[in-house]
Amino acid sequence: LEVFCNPQSQLTHQCIQLGHKAMRFGLAEGDLQTPEGRQKLFQVVLKYRPRHIWFSPKCGPWSGWSNLNGSKSIQAWDELQASRMKHLEQIALGVVLMRWQRACGHHLHWEQSQASLMFKLPYLREIHQHTLAVEFDMCTAGDLKDPQNGKHIKKGMTVLTTSPRV
Repeated sequence: LEVFCNPQSQLTHQCIQLGHKAMRFGLAEGDLQTPEGRQKLFQVVLKYRPRHIWFSPKCGPWSGWSNLNGSKSIQAWDELQASRMKHLEQIALGVVLMRWQRACGHHLHWEQSQASLMFKLPYLREIHQHTLAVEFDMCTAGDLKDPQNGKHIKKGMTVLTTSPRV
């Protein structure tokens, strides 16, 4: 189950192409910023009991660009902090999903850009205690290229995973 994804996400697509069962839970399935959206997600998790949940919450408020833009003025900093507070629900959701997956003997994989400050939050101490960190670059792992010049784009990723098979 891929959570916080777009309708054309490659992860789910590639899993299905390889003959595995996979599904998405993105904005089309429910807004995870609302209690109703989270309730729909939990209904899906309880119904299908996925062996793996790939969790990729929005990195926007935690990105290096947001930090840079937030440093431009007091107003920009206040707006950035308000956005981060709003997105803490996503952090809590990830912790709950990890606890559930571990209780079921299943796995959670939590993705963020390497430049994201999200994984530095103290709220994620429990996540760090029960996961391994895997780091890779999308220019080599995902063949990420600039559409105009065709050159590889460096985009470091970190995945925290409960799976020992990294």
